[in-house]
Amino acid sequence: MRATTFRVAEVPVAPQPDLDLDVRTLRSWLAVDDDGDPVLVLKDDDMTVVIDFGLGGRWDTAIRAAEHLSDSALAYASKLRDVMAAQQTSPAEQEEPADSKEEPCR
Repeated sequence: MRATTFRVAEVPVAPQPDLDLDVRTLRSWLAVDDDGDPVLVLKDDDMTVVIDFGLGGRWDTAIRAAEHLSDSALAYASKLRDVMAAQQTSPAEQEEPADSKEEPCR
């Protein structure tokens, strides 16, 4: 008899995106909008996203949302480090044969 193992996902599956940002080329900075309110700008090679306070919103809600965004970004960086470390510990499984490697499209 074969044992069945059940695995609970650590994180949910991502929804289909409206746009993608490439974190390898991502730049971010603080700026101000036309009304002088602070905004966060995220830009990669193709897209620009401006995260703003929103009209008529509450400051405390915006602050908590920005803090949550920061926490999520730090957790993402930590997950990337974990994946990188796992790949570096088993390089034989990660490499393709030398004759089948392709150059990336540019």
